[in-house]
Amino acid sequence: MISVLVPTRGRPGLLREALRSLERQTFPLFEAVVVDDGEGEGLEVVASSGDPRFRAFPNPGRGQVEARQKALEVARGEAVLFLDDDDLLLDPAYLYRVWRVLSREEAVVYGEGVLLLPEGEVPFRPGPMGEELLRDNRLLASGTALRKKTLLDLGGLDPGMGDYWDWDLWLRAYRAGLPFRYLRGRNLGVRVHGANQSYGARREERAFYLERLRAKHGLGPLALKDHLSLALADLGAGGG
Repeated sequence: MISVLVPTRGRPGLLREALRSLERQTFPLFEAVVVDDGEGEGLEVVASSGDPRFRAFPNPGRGQVEARQKALEVARGEAVLFLDDDDLLLDPAYLYRVWRVLSREEAVVYGEGVLLLPEGEVPFRPGPMGEELLRDNRLLASGTALRKKTLLDLGGLDPGMGDYWDWDLWLRAYRAGLPFRYLRGRNLGVRVHGANQSYGARREERAFYLERLRAKHGLGPLALKDHLSLALADLGAGGG
């Protein structure tokens, strides 16, 4: 079984859409573990869904990484997949494709997709992973999966990394020699809005965590970027 870890805070409408995208999956052996870091709206969404594959737990105000850690603690699947509450699985066969890889090997499985903007969508193609990870985090956290045991063996999630909890995990996996398996196609829909942009009001906070990540992993200078800036750079270079 795949456990889909979904942290949420104050976005019941978007959470409902994310869960509906899971309901459209053709792979039936999954659970959604929703951890509410807010006032409980997410708990209500799950209770009203009537889907026994959805479970919800409170984590009031402890933070996004701690919410994912709570989800990981109670996850019952052999594999775990990250999904933010404002993102979507667009390919109905995506969970099946993820499981097909993880049932054969220990790996980090990740996909490409589209960035959803109010005025349209921009393709996002991370490409194969290698030393690029030491300079840029091109993986979309949503849709990325690995075996639960693998994640725990890597040390779990580090709440000290803040916004860069995911890049920190990918770097540990890369240095442990895990293969990164790339699923192409319009797999994921990732919403881009002010709350998740590096160039928004939280720029200073994100810069703080980026420096902490750089120091932890002994990386060279890192520029503050986000997935939209990377996607637009690819388009400008003719990659789209």
